[in-house]
Amino acid sequence: MKSRAVLRISVLVSFLLLGAILYPGALTQPYSGETDHYSIAHESSEAFNEIVDEENLSMSDARSVEELSAGEQRAFAQAQEQKPTEDGYGPNGWQSFGDPLVCDNTLLLCNEYEQIPNPSAGSVYTVVEDTTGELYLVRVGFDMPGPTWSGFDVLVEFFIKLAILGPYSFFLIHRGWTVGPPEPTRSSAGYGVALVVTVFAYPYLLMFTDLSLPSWHLHALAAITWAMIFAEIWRGRSQIESETGQVSD
Repeated sequence: MKSRAVLRISVLVSFLLLGAILYPGALTQPYSGETDHYSIAHESSEAFNEIVDEENLSMSDARSVEELSAGEQRAFAQAQEQKPTEDGYGPNGWQSFGDPLVCDNTLLLCNEYEQIPNPSAGSVYTVVEDTTGELYLVRVGFDMPGPTWSGFDVLVEFFIKLAILGPYSFFLIHRGWTVGPPEPTRSSAGYGVALVVTVFAYPYLLMFTDLSLPSWHLHALAAITWAMIFAEIWRGRSQIESETGQVSD
């Protein structure tokens, strides 16, 4: 007779796994593919004067740094700490910390930027006045944006989750709804619970730990999951053969 507790856990886990396939915040990268290079240039720099002249920017429209959001202020302060460029490629004086990491908007926690820290949404350049009264030119992004693969990445993530979570979910449903042996086991239900916790915690593990990027994580998870399915199938067959042998005796 099937254990009611194990059966209930198996059914619950099955539906949670199916929900995780559809939920974009499960088993995903913590940071979105949305990136824009962030850099600033002091008013005394070549970059500042050249771009202001080219873009015909008005100093009277300068925004105070205190008016910026917390994320925009943080990015501005990070850029100020960088050394100005002096490489001869384009105007010198840009100070940049690279591409700010923007958290996936489906996640509940964020240790980086919740959105691109652009003081002027839709504009590449913004003149910002520091607390000392000095002017800086903030550049977020470039005039010629490159192609985006965000839609393709979402599709790939969906099929990866489908290949890992779908089979185990249907495996538990089949074991729970069949009449007679084989039946759901504590190990199969327990692994299902661990799998649910893993897929929902995965982006936060990448975000708050020193784990490397998922070059092998998903392959390992898929291998373990399928190994668990085959092990339980083998155990089920052994159980049926054992019960059949006892009946015939």
